[in-house]
Amino acid sequence: MDFVIVGTAGHIDHGKTALVKALTGIDTDRTREEKERGISIELGFAPLLLPTGQRIGIVDVPGHERFIRNMLAGAGGMDLILLVIDAREGMMPQTREHVDILQMLELTEGIVVVTKVDLVDDEWLLLMHEEIRSQLRGTFLENSPLVDVSALTGQGLDELRVVIAKSISHVQPKSSVGALRLPLDRVFTVTGFGTVVTGTVWRGQVHVGDMMELLPAKEQVRIRSIQVHGEQVQTAVAGQRAAVAFTSVRTDVRRGMTLAEPKVLNPSRLLDVRIRVLPDSPFALHHRTRVRFYNGTAEVIGRMLLLRDQEVLAGEEGLAQILLEQPVVVEARDHFVIRSFSPMHTLGGGVVIDPHPVRLHRRHSEAVFEQLMRREGGSLHERVLDAIISDPELSLVDLASLTGALQEEVEATRMELVAFGEVICYEGQLWIPTSRMAAWASEFLVGLDDYYRKNTYDVWMPKSVVYQMLKALGVPMRVQDVLLQDLSENGHIVVETERVQKEGRQVSLSLEEKKISSLIMDQMKEHPFSPPTVQELEKDYKGQEKRVRQVLHALVQADEVTFLNQEIFLSPRALLHVEAAVRELYDEQGPFTVADVRDQLATSRKFAVAILEYFDRQKKTRRNGDVRVYLRRG
Repeated sequence: MDFVIVGTAGHIDHGKTALVKALTGIDTDRTREEKERGISIELGFAPLLLPTGQRIGIVDVPGHERFIRNMLAGAGGMDLILLVIDAREGMMPQTREHVDILQMLELTEGIVVVTKVDLVDDEWLLLMHEEIRSQLRGTFLENSPLVDVSALTGQGLDELRVVIAKSISHVQPKSSVGALRLPLDRVFTVTGFGTVVTGTVWRGQVHVGDMMELLPAKEQVRIRSIQVHGEQVQTAVAGQRAAVAFTSVRTDVRRGMTLAEPKVLNPSRLLDVRIRVLPDSPFALHHRTRVRFYNGTAEVIGRMLLLRDQEVLAGEEGLAQILLEQPVVVEARDHFVIRSFSPMHTLGGGVVIDPHPVRLHRRHSEAVFEQLMRREGGSLHERVLDAIISDPELSLVDLASLTGALQEEVEATRMELVAFGEVICYEGQLWIPTSRMAAWASEFLVGLDDYYRKNTYDVWMPKSVVYQMLKALGVPMRVQDVLLQDLSENGHIVVETERVQKEGRQVSLSLEEKKISSLIMDQMKEHPFSPPTVQELEKDYKGQEKRVRQVLHALVQADEVTFLNQEIFLSPRALLHVEAAVRELYDEQGPFTVADVRDQLATSRKFAVAILEYFDRQKKTRRNGDVRVYLRRG
């Protein structure tokens, strides 16, 4: 393991800073106030050289209750924890609170360091060992190594270095692959360098000269220089403590911000989470409780919105959303801690399920519970599929953020889904689950049948109505034509430029309607260029005007009639003949008048005007004053 961050935790004045100084030779209490008061207020950092020759970083965190937020700022990047306990006092309230916080952050590796052993006798020390083991039972530290040390005499320091070297071999390394994520825990200005920030690189790498992004401000900065353990370097990688200087910025840079690769991480004010309340929490967690949310180095006020119950009792857990007052940068599977707003007590913590829910969820919804549980507990295969189902247009970057996995892992999983036939890829951009596509197709066909029940004389559905229906079903816009194409290729529907028909759809007319239809068709054959108008038909069938219009609508849907305007119609065959006559007329004499067409077709001026205005709209002819020209195509 090349890059490891070891952190201290424990009650105030139990010897954390003295221990770090004894191990490293560096006093991590830097400020005047810290030295005057004899306590750690801010985070301290120092490199430690192990017997193996490996150099690691140590984060010294404050133990005083008032500075718990500073402790939290350092805890997020720790790989191994040194729980420091004074041999004279044993575990104290802040010791227990630190352990609770580390539990919430799901740290798995730690060493119990009993300090100031030179001030107690062997019998007391043995008693203290038993008490510490008893109080750590049920935590991740219950079977951890226990080392007795004295920073004053040096007792146990060499043994501790050996135990640290052995323990870090069990640590899961941070990934240097993927986009940079570096939460900032200190910000200061250095003459000649400008703004300098420090933090633990959680993922990826950062190089001198890189363009990075400060979040949540979304301001891009260029990296001017990098230091690791006080030495100038060209690159810092995951697991290292880094001090990064960058060019001047407009943003008020502060702890809690994140340095990241541009356009990869997106800040959010609404999170889907699983929340756990500590067994010894002084309060239950109530719906709409105002809390302090801690993730990485950020502390933000938010409101807890419980999804199932009105409260989560001590020792219990539940699904919730957190509505934050300011945006934070988190990813799926991030751990967090919550504390009460006032007075401040650590209430519990949890894990982020979805860092970017699109809306506030409806409470007591089983569908919401099921989806959140899939996203929380499913395999990467299941989580990627679920995210694609929710939004087929999610980018690789968004999928990685939603699933809490590396982009490389997500891309490989996505291709597996295609290979297994669970996802269809269109044009390398749309990733549509076959199950969701099938559901959309089924829902659309049901909707089409429902449309026909309400519109009994329709054969075709206008494309505008089709798109409205698909939108209501939740089909993304870019997927809509793909879905229609698939339904057409599978023989379910017929798709034309402006309309859609269910395969085999026919309108059933009554006997009276069939009689009217036959008479209209006969009249169109007898007078192809001047059949009766709608008004004339209604006069002929007085008292059945509605039925006449329904029959005409059915004939239009069956492509037997084309309306030129609200009153005048012709058969499509007659229209083809008319167009041929107009083309012939134009070939013979050039621009022509309404009267020329009237005479050519032996019809009335009323029909000639209606025909030419229809052709104008169809871009078959163009009017220039009192004459028209025929527009040849192709």
